[in-house]
Amino acid sequence: MVFWLSLRRLVYITSVFVRHALALAFGALVWRWPRFALRLGCRRLGGPERLRVMLEDIGGTFIKFGQMLALQPDIVSLEYCNALFNLLDRVTPFPLAEVERIFVEELGATPSEVFDSFEARPLATASIGQVHRARMRDGREVAVKVQRPSVEVDFAGDIRLMSATIRLIKFLRLRQLYWLIEPTGEFLTWTHEELDYRCEARYMDRLRRNARGNARERVPEVLWALTTRRTLVSEFFEGETLLAYLRALESGDEQLFERLRSSGFDPDRMARNIIDNFLGDVFRHGMFHADLHPANLMILPGNVVGYIDFGITGTISRYSRQNLIALTLAYTRGDLEGMCEAFFRISVLDSETSAARFREGLKVFAESWYETEGRERRLRKNFTLVMLDMLRLSRRTGVWPERDVVKYIRSAIAIDGLITRFAPSFDLGHHLQTVCDRHLRWNARRAMFTYDSILGWVISGGNIARDGPLRAAGFMRRLTAGELEAEAEMVRGEGGGDEALRRRAVQLGAVVLALSLAITVAGARAQLGTNLFTAELLFVGATAALLLRTVRRLA
Repeated sequence: MVFWLSLRRLVYITSVFVRHALALAFGALVWRWPRFALRLGCRRLGGPERLRVMLEDIGGTFIKFGQMLALQPDIVSLEYCNALFNLLDRVTPFPLAEVERIFVEELGATPSEVFDSFEARPLATASIGQVHRARMRDGREVAVKVQRPSVEVDFAGDIRLMSATIRLIKFLRLRQLYWLIEPTGEFLTWTHEELDYRCEARYMDRLRRNARGNARERVPEVLWALTTRRTLVSEFFEGETLLAYLRALESGDEQLFERLRSSGFDPDRMARNIIDNFLGDVFRHGMFHADLHPANLMILPGNVVGYIDFGITGTISRYSRQNLIALTLAYTRGDLEGMCEAFFRISVLDSETSAARFREGLKVFAESWYETEGRERRLRKNFTLVMLDMLRLSRRTGVWPERDVVKYIRSAIAIDGLITRFAPSFDLGHHLQTVCDRHLRWNARRAMFTYDSILGWVISGGNIARDGPLRAAGFMRRLTAGELEAEAEMVRGEGGGDEALRRRAVQLGAVVLALSLAITVAGARAQLGTNLFTAELLFVGATAALLLRTVRRLA
């Protein structure tokens, strides 16, 4: 039975593809006779619209694929991106009767019985569900997300085809395609989660707690009593999506521009907030929104970013976070060796890995990534293309990045593609460097007050408290017994300046330690020149030289 269902899905996908390919190839010829074309049911569509309609007709995971392409103007042309944007929130809706049926099956009541008011026309429609606006009995405005009736069947067919493809790759030992195995496995995992809205609600709840104290980020509150496997009810955000702003840029919608201006909207500040929120979620909390397309980002007053739709969420380990900071910082500075070392630490290396080929390949790619100005390298290629080059190089050389790292890179690519569209003048590389420097300082301060550090201080303090009185008592006993008299005479005979030298050595050592700690906590960029790092380094060097001279005189 499963085999025939999979075969049926494959036949359907093939038939839709062939139908649209023929329509594109012979459409111009057929439309020379309009009546004949209308009788055949041909639609007069260009290439971009034809691709969107084809992906929508196939449905299931192919809509997700189209959403990904919509965010990559560096990979597909702007005309295709604009056409595919409709897959983000304008997929064909399903009727209200189906919404009511799902509500009765999940909650035992229709929307009109649950809410004080319920808008029949959806606000947004996507690949898995659609969103309606409603008002609770207590007056709260809420967003009601309802799953498509056929989504499980559509996705199940695609999942079976993907699983069969992976089994075929393993059976035939097609090593050139082994890189597909883990990403496909990850896609199957999150697809199962995304089809259960309770998983999304849990992620939303966690990210909302993480966002407390961050004035730039807002995550909706979940109404758990009305959330089930196929329904999700959450706080409603009043505002425009970034997708609406991008459409306004294309159409010249002055009314929307005026509304945004009155709320203080600034594209560059919004871009900074999106990056700051994303890297803060990744590097501080280890959990982040991993589906950052413009329909999921809202422009709230004061350039606050509102997040919706948490179907795909990433989690990342503390070890990977530290190395991702190092990788991102090395990328912005043009430090190729630093990029290699950080990338190797978050990748799986096996017997077929060629680290030397990876290093050589990175040097070749870097010639097109950077331009040299004096002693510094400046980026001339955007983040998306650099990361895609690195991923292609990793496949060729057998350096396999961890799956959580790939999800981070994929999300960062989505942000870069988005910012390229709505804030093209924004200097992403410079801001990434600033944010990573800030997180390095934060991590250094945080490391000083970890559980292990505090435990070490407590143990050391306990040892002093325990041994100090005993050592003082021993000193007094030896002094009264006359055991220290000869030592005192010898010290006086050698010269009374040694004690002053010892005090000076201790003071200089304290200065060196304090300055070294200051350099670490400040996190200044480790580059010689007219900057804070060079001044601190010179001061430490001079103080260390005085310390060595003092110690030599004591020796």
